[in-house]
Amino acid sequence: MAAVRPSWYIDSMAQQSANISHDSFSHAVERRLTHLRVAARLCAVVGACIIVALLVVGMGAAVVPRVLGMQSYAIISGSMEPAYPTGSLVYAEPASGESLQPGDVAAFWRDEDVIVHRVQENDAAAGELITKGDANAENDLHPVPYQNVLGLVTFSVPYVGYFLMALGSTSGMLVLGWIILMGVAFRVVGSVLGNLADRRERADGTR
Repeated sequence: MAAVRPSWYIDSMAQQSANISHDSFSHAVERRLTHLRVAARLCAVVGACIIVALLVVGMGAAVVPRVLGMQSYAIISGSMEPAYPTGSLVYAEPASGESLQPGDVAAFWRDEDVIVHRVQENDAAAGELITKGDANAENDLHPVPYQNVLGLVTFSVPYVGYFLMALGSTSGMLVLGWIILMGVAFRVVGSVLGNLADRRERADGTR
């Protein structure tokens, strides 16, 4: 004889099955929303970090030195290594040639270029400085007249000089523009994903 299930039992089993299906669907939706929100936050954080890093570097390279009455210069050669490696950004405070002493690092004009070398001798009688790059074997060929002195280098930041170098070339500007666009794009994608997660959450809540 075939077993007969009462109707209340069948209804109960159907309800349990429906609850299980609903719970599974809810968990799946929650997982998708969680993944969306994580992706949104990650994109927003990456974009913000890129933009903030560029702002900090730009402020440190151009704005802050002027506020403090200093000038910044990018090291583009290895003549002052290891003290100031290529790519460093050095900061110089105003100083007269007369005030510089042997061992000081001076920034000065030479043939329309800014040079950063160490003072070896201050020839007050001639009004000139004898300078040398730390990595060079010999003193610089030409003395530096006092009037060519721009300032005394007081400290440096490694690698930041590459930022200023980039601003001086078309390819560097293109790379910098691409980095800025990437930062903005990450922020936009993060915002879109966050809005999408909110819409899905509201839509699932009305079901």
